[in-house]
Amino acid sequence: MIEASPLFRNMQPDEAARIIARLQPVHTPAGTRILERGIWHGQLYIIASGLVSVLLQEPDDTPISAASSSPLTVAQLGAGECFGEMSLITGEPPSATIRAEQDTSLWALSQTDFLQLVGECPTLLKNINAILSQRLARANQHLLSQHSAERIWLALLNATEGNLERSLAVHIAIALARRSQKRVLLLELCGVDEAVGPHFSTFKGQVRPSLQECARDSSRLQKHRAPLITGDGKYYPAWVALGTTHLEEIDAGTMAALLDITQFYDYLLLVTTPATPASVVRAVASQDTRVIALLAPEMASISTISELLPANGNGENVALDIFVSNVPERPTIGLQDTYAARLEHDVKRLLPADAPLLEQCWQEQKTLFEVAPDAELNRAVDFVARTISRQTVGIAFGGGGARGFAHLGVLERLVAHRMPLDYMAACSSGIIAPGMYLIGKSFAESEEIFLQIQRQIVQWRVPRTSIFSNKGLKRMLRSLCGDIRFEDLTTPFAMVAVDLSQRAGVVMDRGLLWQAGLASVALPGIFPPVLVGDHILMDAGMHDPVPIRLLRKMGADILLASELGGQEPPALESASSWLTEAEGKESLKPSPHIIDLLLRTYDLAMATIGMHSIREADVVIRPKLHRISLRQFSEGRKFVTAGKEAVEQMLPELQKKVPGI
Repeated sequence: MIEASPLFRNMQPDEAARIIARLQPVHTPAGTRILERGIWHGQLYIIASGLVSVLLQEPDDTPISAASSSPLTVAQLGAGECFGEMSLITGEPPSATIRAEQDTSLWALSQTDFLQLVGECPTLLKNINAILSQRLARANQHLLSQHSAERIWLALLNATEGNLERSLAVHIAIALARRSQKRVLLLELCGVDEAVGPHFSTFKGQVRPSLQECARDSSRLQKHRAPLITGDGKYYPAWVALGTTHLEEIDAGTMAALLDITQFYDYLLLVTTPATPASVVRAVASQDTRVIALLAPEMASISTISELLPANGNGENVALDIFVSNVPERPTIGLQDTYAARLEHDVKRLLPADAPLLEQCWQEQKTLFEVAPDAELNRAVDFVARTISRQTVGIAFGGGGARGFAHLGVLERLVAHRMPLDYMAACSSGIIAPGMYLIGKSFAESEEIFLQIQRQIVQWRVPRTSIFSNKGLKRMLRSLCGDIRFEDLTTPFAMVAVDLSQRAGVVMDRGLLWQAGLASVALPGIFPPVLVGDHILMDAGMHDPVPIRLLRKMGADILLASELGGQEPPALESASSWLTEAEGKESLKPSPHIIDLLLRTYDLAMATIGMHSIREADVVIRPKLHRISLRQFSEGRKFVTAGKEAVEQMLPELQKKVPGI
């Protein structure tokens, strides 16, 4: 301990002997507050083993408001380092809280013994002054820093470890820099020789000094200030390893360097693998980080997530997103549900196996996006990156009868611009465009399907529950969808309806597509309700015509709305003038047909309610459409162009929300 401790540096043998004679052993379990801000302790402590954090703020045990700030960790101290000396010198209570992050063994020195030793040991006083100066500089540096990187623990939990599996972390970091347009550092918790990030280096200075190097020489930290953007505005990540050699544990100096580095980046990805020493994994778990876990399918089959990841060292809940990678089967929602059940935790998405593509990227030292931008694996890796940067995208398609043709134009242009559409939700006729796209129909085929709808809906019946029968529409939907279920899709998709028996809106995202579709388009009075057990399901257009809030519940960060109302709902106007004018005159105009009356009323209700539905949308795509009856599908084809034009008009706004499209 004497050799390792800055407190005893250059200590004469007789000085060291005097100090050791007065030290008393103390043991503290993880989570213990050894010193508390504002409370006098009267002790100096030297760490024999373990790890502690220095917190400038520490909330008490009472509930705190949302405006209260979290404790600021300005340093972490390990074996050989000391704390509490400032209080002994000034006689004031400590200004920071010291919390044990691991089970920690200490040596304690009382104030009386400390003051006596300062007089007897000149080297001790010199060393204390040097330690205090260094800590003051580091604390000021953290306080003056404009921001600190968001730390993401990227846990690669593969049954077998190899460069191709580990390269997924590199591709995620590259995608994160491209999408977020921020400074990203990939920190591989291994030795420089084991790191895979440098294999993909393209730019000068992309490989940065290791944490170990920065701990030994603080001037090396300046290398982390170097820019991470090309002359034409493209962002790329930096690579760094834990140490110049393989490290079995993270010492206090290296942890301090980690805290120093955070001020130079926006995102810090801390990568662990099954080969990462347990002590290093525990040190990462003790940080206040989000966790992104990539599991191999075989590990997800035999373990729950609680068995695979150590608990957060602070006893706090952390955000955890689980992805199953290298999945050999088609990555469907149903398969995702299966893995979630095995792990007893939600699974965010599945990453398909594609070893040949990863091998090609490795051999050519190129990114997934450069080699195969349309590959499923590239899209999945891009989704992981956007999950980290909170840029996942959801789109809601609103109802509008024949105007639903416009959704085809909207969807076609979004796909052409490579807009990621991670979650989809729809109501009424808005289900057709996304539904057909997700089951593999081309946009040309979808147009023809829209044209077929009018022939299927005008099937009169003796009115009891509706004017039209839904037999033709049911036959058409079953023919198109067959036995395809929501679980067979690879993109989360939901339709909304209302359950009249419960008087509530319902979300349909599992089960047969055709059955959910039939319920979602069952306009009240026009088509009969769909009966499922005791439930009476109908079109949700007068409840939630553009289901934006549903997208948020599904997991989307950025919310898009494809809305077909096209205008504000009409305001209240005075009827006095035309009522007076019509006095004593008979109207020569025939009353509209009952169908038109119902549909116009329904259209007006959707326009009014829809304005409330889309308030939470980040971007509203609103094609310019002229008014037609909801059932005039033969007139709808011209609206496809309007949908395309609406996307082009909103493209600058979309690019602000999702850079890289």
